[in-house]
Amino acid sequence: MTTRRDFVKTTGVAVAALSAPWSNSLLAADQSRLATRLIPGTEEALPVVGLGNAKAFGSGDMELSRQLVEILMDRGGSYIDTTGRSRFTIAGIMREGSVQARLFPGTYVASVGDNEMREEIAAVREAQGDGGPLDLVLTRNVDAYASGVHQYRRLKEEGLTRYVGVARHQPQYHDTMMQLMEAGAVDFVQVNYSMLEPEAGEKLLPMAEDKGIAILVNRPFVNGDYFGLVRGHELPKWAAEFDCESWAQFSVKFIVSHPAVSCVLTETSNPQHAADNIGGGIGRLPDEKTRQRMLKVIQDLV
Repeated sequence: MTTRRDFVKTTGVAVAALSAPWSNSLLAADQSRLATRLIPGTEEALPVVGLGNAKAFGSGDMELSRQLVEILMDRGGSYIDTTGRSRFTIAGIMREGSVQARLFPGTYVASVGDNEMREEIAAVREAQGDGGPLDLVLTRNVDAYASGVHQYRRLKEEGLTRYVGVARHQPQYHDTMMQLMEAGAVDFVQVNYSMLEPEAGEKLLPMAEDKGIAILVNRPFVNGDYFGLVRGHELPKWAAEFDCESWAQFSVKFIVSHPAVSCVLTETSNPQHAADNIGGGIGRLPDEKTRQRMLKVIQDLV
């Protein structure tokens, strides 16, 4: 049985040619680096696996945070989800390494008032040290965003951020998110989507693909519940057909192979696990028939 521990002991990230003819928006990359997908409506490519808001970032553990960021960048990754103290941990790493142009942080703001939002954004921009706009400003307050869309549009107009969006992991927010997509009010939407939580795939992801909205995916392992489910089970041998070498990559590759997904966020403070997760965005991806086969494997374990 191939376990996550076996994987990190015996191999690095999967190295194989990209082959996903049904998903033409994926861009071929170096065989040891993450595939990328264009941000809809732009010519900017985003690597398909990023880092979630790891505990190391939130605790301000600079040494471990640097290690995680280096693993991401070494494999061509750039997206990092940052909120609270994490915003300044990552900003400090960007500044000290002069890697502002290589990373793409999603920065959460908690405030809803104009002045307070600008104060939050100004503090993060100063910490990053390059004087440029933030890449992406996100909020979890979907309802406040919907009632204050003009505030977020102004952030872009004033050059404080390049993109704006909302993030939640509860299906009850899908309707409001889709209303925002219909209105063209968001550039990015972050939702949960996986073989254990497939609801977003019913309406929201198809609509995002149709409307040209970038999708970030959280909870690829459902806060660890996924690993509890697959523990003790053999990874299917046919997973090698799409360069999958661990159960973590099995989930990541399922998610990334949906054509609406721009980036899946894997959250860990374990460097070996981070490398394993990132491997899910390298090499071949499953086609639609294989995705259904993967889904059945997991559903049969539930």
